[in-house]
Amino acid sequence: MTQVSDLHEANRQLRELHAQLAAKQVEIDAKTAEVEAKAVRIAELTEQIAFLRRQIFGRRRETIDPNQLALFESMEQELLELTESTKPKRKKQGHGRALFPADLPRETITLDLPEADRICPDCGDALNHIGIDATERGHIIPAQMSVKRYERYKYACSKGHTVKVAPLPDGVIDRGKYEASVYAFVATSKYSDHLPLNRIQQIFKRYGTHLPRQTMWDLLVRLDELVAQPVLAQMRSELLEEEALQTDETPIRVQREGERGTSQGWLWSWRNVRGSPVEKVVADFRMDRSADGPSQFLGDWSGLLLTDGFDGVNPTAVRNGITRAGCFAHARRKYRDALESGDKRAASGMRLIQELFRIEGEVTARANDGGLDLAATAAMRIVERTQQSRLVLEQLFEDAFALDADASVTRGSRLQKAVTYLINQRAALLAHLQHGEIPIHNNDTERDLRHVAVGRKNWMIFGSQRGGEVAGRLYSLALSCKLNGVDVQAYHEDTLGLVGSTPASQIAKLTPWGWAAERRAALAD
Repeated sequence: MTQVSDLHEANRQLRELHAQLAAKQVEIDAKTAEVEAKAVRIAELTEQIAFLRRQIFGRRRETIDPNQLALFESMEQELLELTESTKPKRKKQGHGRALFPADLPRETITLDLPEADRICPDCGDALNHIGIDATERGHIIPAQMSVKRYERYKYACSKGHTVKVAPLPDGVIDRGKYEASVYAFVATSKYSDHLPLNRIQQIFKRYGTHLPRQTMWDLLVRLDELVAQPVLAQMRSELLEEEALQTDETPIRVQREGERGTSQGWLWSWRNVRGSPVEKVVADFRMDRSADGPSQFLGDWSGLLLTDGFDGVNPTAVRNGITRAGCFAHARRKYRDALESGDKRAASGMRLIQELFRIEGEVTARANDGGLDLAATAAMRIVERTQQSRLVLEQLFEDAFALDADASVTRGSRLQKAVTYLINQRAALLAHLQHGEIPIHNNDTERDLRHVAVGRKNWMIFGSQRGGEVAGRLYSLALSCKLNGVDVQAYHEDTLGLVGSTPASQIAKLTPWGWAAERRAALAD
């Protein structure tokens, strides 16, 4: 009996030992998982620190010198050739001072020698006039505020039958205090020169007059009602006649009306493709980033739309049968971020995307040298993309899918984000192979929005939703004037006087490009 009891006791102790070992194994597995999770987190934070250091202290540029990529890949010679072909050819700077433009107003000041100095000091004979030495120096005439005083003669019948007075020239508004030039100056200062209203107020103070900020806002609202709203409707209509469009958006804080704090608003930029006979830009302000913005702006438009990876345009694209094209600049940016964070595996993708841009750069240079229009340039792009870019794209996506399946690529890392973006946007990015009319990047739209971003650093927020809507329309006019070589202040001043007498059927003449065409035609006559 004693032996049996000892055996049972030994079995019991053995079972307890197994249970303890199992518990310890569970604890070890948990600790191992915790260590692995912390290792992943450490890798993510290390990558993020490297990236932020580069953001703060490094130079910001989207392309990476292929000589740097060669440090990560055994492709030194190939990358050196790529560097030489993608490096922009710098034009040699001419020596001497640039001449002032011929169309600047000039004041001629004649300087002559006194009679006593027109004698030769050697022989005493009178000096003969042999020519003129001309020297030009730039001169600024400071702006000033002036007042136009209209004195209208009045006539009355001696018998008291009638009184007549000379008519007053039309003003912007009835009994208005300011001429159109003041409206134009305030709008140009704010939406082209990026000055907030308090700084414009200080400028008027130097001019010797007090112009309250509320008054300036009233002037902008009136300009918006009289010119921007009817003209923007025409601009949007003409823009939606294009077969290919580009769009992007930028966030702007908006003061919540009637309460403290701000909300996030969005300014969308819609434009046609660079190289079109006329460049058209329309900015559209929205209080959110939902799909309603693209849907309401595009209406039933259908064509080719170049965007980044934001999926807010997808519902409208599906509904209207729009073909989406992707942006390789965004893809390159993500690979660059991964590379700058220290992940050498991003070098291959970065190099391949730069090769795509090299091919596009060569096509653009040949098209510019040959003076080709958009259609001829599109045909050339299709040929080069089919013969050269297709092979690069095949290698790019092959590498991306390999990295996506690689377990060593940390989830949430910048390399994983770059690869995921490329794979998710594959259909949109490959659309360029069939559509040569669009570039492979959306940089032109981003450049338009950069104009707004520069101003945002000064005025910080929109004061209200209505302020954002007014700003969107006046930014549209400013941007389109800029792209079409139009003096925005002259445009505002002139259109304020024309809009009242321009029938709705001829409002196209008041768009920035229409106005410019009218001025060119007038000069030609």
